[in-house]
Amino acid sequence: MNRRLTALGCALALSLTGCALAAVRESPPTEEEYRGYYSAMGDQRAGAAVDCVSCAEGEPLVPGLMSALISDPGEEGLASSFPTGVRLLSWSLEEGQLHLDLSEQYGGLTGVELTLADSCIALTFCGLEGVESVYITVEGREIPYRRTQVFTAREVLLFGE
Repeated sequence: MNRRLTALGCALALSLTGCALAAVRESPPTEEEYRGYYSAMGDQRAGAAVDCVSCAEGEPLVPGLMSALISDPGEEGLASSFPTGVRLLSWSLEEGQLHLDLSEQYGGLTGVELTLADSCIALTFCGLEGVESVYITVEGREIPYRRTQVFTAREVLLFGE
C-alpha cells in the first residue's frame, strides 16, 4: 500500500508541476555523442521534469556516461539527479540488460528524487546500442522500497506526450 501511495505521490507531484517526465532536444546526437538526461525540475520554464544534452564519448562508454550524469551538465536549468558522492562501482552487460552497481549515496534517494534519477539512467543507457534495460543495485543490493529494479526507456512516465 505504501508503495502505491509513493508512486501516486510521485505521479501527482510531476503532473501538478505541469511537467512531462522526459523531453528530447530537436537535434539528434552525432555518432560520437550520446544523450545524457538530467533533472530540469529547477527550471520554471521547462516543459519536462528531465531533459537531455549531448555527451561526447570520452573514457569507456558506460563509465563515461555515468560520470557525465553525476556531473553538472553545464546547461542552464539542468542539474544532475544524483546526490554528491554517487559513484559507479561496477557494470556489466548481458543479453541486453545493463547492470549498474552504484555507491551507497544512491540508496539514500526516495520519492520523486529516486524516480528522476532512475529515469535519467534508463533514458540515457537504453539509448545505447544493445541496451534494452538497466538493472540498478546499490553496493550489490537491490533497493528494497522500490517497486522494480529493472528499467526500460519505454516504462518512463511521459505526461503530455
